[in-house]
Amino acid sequence: MEQLQLILTRILLISVALTAVVIYLNIKKLWSRKHDPRVAQSTSVFAQVLAVSTTLPFFIYYSFHKDFNIALESLFRLIAFSFYFLVAIGFWVKDPDHRGVWQKLTKALKQEVSESANLIKALNQPSEKKELLNILYRLAWLDDRLDDKERQYIQMFAEAWEIETEYLFTAPPPEKGIGKLKQVYSEVKSYIALNPPKEQALSLSDAIQALIKVDEEVTEQEELVAAEVSSLLKSYAGGEETLSYRIIIHPDRQQQEKLLALIPNPEEEYMLGNCAYIVGIFHTRPYAEALSKDYRDQGFFTVVQVYNSKAIA
Repeated sequence: MEQLQLILTRILLISVALTAVVIYLNIKKLWSRKHDPRVAQSTSVFAQVLAVSTTLPFFIYYSFHKDFNIALESLFRLIAFSFYFLVAIGFWVKDPDHRGVWQKLTKALKQEVSESANLIKALNQPSEKKELLNILYRLAWLDDRLDDKERQYIQMFAEAWEIETEYLFTAPPPEKGIGKLKQVYSEVKSYIALNPPKEQALSLSDAIQALIKVDEEVTEQEELVAAEVSSLLKSYAGGEETLSYRIIIHPDRQQQEKLLALIPNPEEEYMLGNCAYIVGIFHTRPYAEALSKDYRDQGFFTVVQVYNSKAIA
């Protein structure tokens, strides 16, 4: 038992050290850009305030109980969030009016409130509110957890639309693995099928990009799906021709029945004298490759083919 405790203590120390390294690398990357107004405007003041307010109690609690490893990790996070907060209010941005910290904070908060209000207003289409909320909800669950900042972000839209969110937050979505990616994509396709205003579709794309960044951690799956659905929405709004990627499966005779059970009506195409099936057309190669890998894991031979086509809608 003592040996296990020693191992866990060492793992915890390594975790604290890695946290310090991660924070150092993030701050180092941002340090040379802290004077850029665009960097300040792309960093959420609300997110940093929430991050500090939720981290500070842990720091105080574990310091009081003399658990200095966790307290130190919380301190590192407080330092990082405080730095991001100063970046967000434009602390280092040149200001001809020489405003103080409080004035810069007030200005940044007003700007962010205005941006959020404009985004909610742009997405305020009564017949599609629930569909929009479902898309944001499923996107937030891509990493198998719903962060407090993600919940508050979704709640902000729900309250503006006067939608009860109890049905959303009672349990996580049932999809696992690649099914989560497919479900978000399916939700967006269903939304587009309602023929929403094109300006609204573009605003949804902006909301999606903001949501995946609100918890300060963008996972590979979030980045993958956000890029695909944002491209889908922009293609719908623009209507221009776009480079697309389709997944083609070449099943043998034994696999045909399995494939048709998995995908009831795939598009057939004869290639080199053999029957192949087109099982999906997508806007980004990484997303198409992820789905293609899932089919390969099930034993199918798949190819991702590039071609030009009309925007997928």
